[in-house]
Amino acid sequence: MRIDLFGWTLIIRSGAWIPILVMIPNVLWMLFPPVDPGFPADEPLPLVIPERAGLAAVLVLPFCYSLDLQKPFAVPVLIGMGLLLAGYYFCWARYFAGGRPAAMLGAPFLGVPVPMAVFPVLFLVLSSYLMGSGWMFAASLIFGAAHIWISKISLPGK
Repeated sequence: MRIDLFGWTLIIRSGAWIPILVMIPNVLWMLFPPVDPGFPADEPLPLVIPERAGLAAVLVLPFCYSLDLQKPFAVPVLIGMGLLLAGYYFCWARYFAGGRPAAMLGAPFLGVPVPMAVFPVLFLVLSSYLMGSGWMFAASLIFGAAHIWISKISLPGK
């Protein structure tokens, strides 16, 4: 699907939107980090290595794929992705509106522990279905397992 906007053509089917949508709040976080001294906590190297490798893969792989919106179950998957992204953005808004305490990064939301780690991982897993990419699925699982584990042990407020 193409949308013409002020002379720019946006291609909605591009898999490139996946990492862009996930990373927008992280860019803001880099500009406005937590106000707490001593954050972040140390992260175990055996988890950091697969997390960073998985992260690199989930940031690069979507640029090689298009989203197949004609697949069976594409609409429910898109709805799930939208809900996960909305929850993720809400948690980021809660963090920024709350004065950027590190404890808000790991604070549960609707009973979900470390939602700012869980929501984007599930979003990435679902996106792998629309891309039809086993590589993206595997990278999402590797990144997700390590990222959620690191978040659970290193973030305050979990």
